Amino acid sequence: MISIISAIGSLGTFIMALFYFVSVSIQLYQMKVGFIPALGFNQVLLKLDKDGTLTMKNMTIHNSDHEDYLKLYNLGGGAAKTINIKILLDDEKIVQEKLLNILPSKESYLLPINAEVFEELESTIQNNGYESNLNIKLSYYHNVSRKQQEILLVAKLDEFNMYEKQKVYELQFINQ
Repeated sequence: MISIISAIGSLGTFIMALFYFVSVSIQLYQMKVGFIPALGFNQVLLKLDKDGTLTMKNMTIHNSDHEDYLKLYNLGGGAAKTINIKILLDDEKIVQEKLLNILPSKESYLLPINAEVFEELESTIQNNGYESNLNIKLSYYHNVSRKQQEILLVAKLDEFNMYEKQKVYELQFINQ
């Protein structure tokens, strides 16, 4: 009888140790996920006036009249290091390239865009297109993995609103 009780106790101890191991493994995974950076852009509106002038408005910045940049955010828990930002046309032609040493968590970087990028966005709007040939390729390193991470973002335009004097489009970057 005592050996049966001892066997049940040993089995219970084994099950408790197994539950503890699973619990610690889940907590370690959650800690690892907390150190992974998450890169993305803020909300951007493009305004096309009746005279054909295209202007850009970053929704998180309220004090600038002329904006020709995108705001890259790191919303994750860890720092992104050695960031290579390439703005591509037709998946192959590099129209702009920027290198950034480090982007800490909860910080942002103003990515200036050139006239060629504006021309692509304007031609997409003029052709009544919603998917642009503009792509942004982000490659970076972080503390959790030694491998280089790559993200390919495709620019899409959504018609946001139409007024008598201007049309407003939203510029979105969708992960592909």
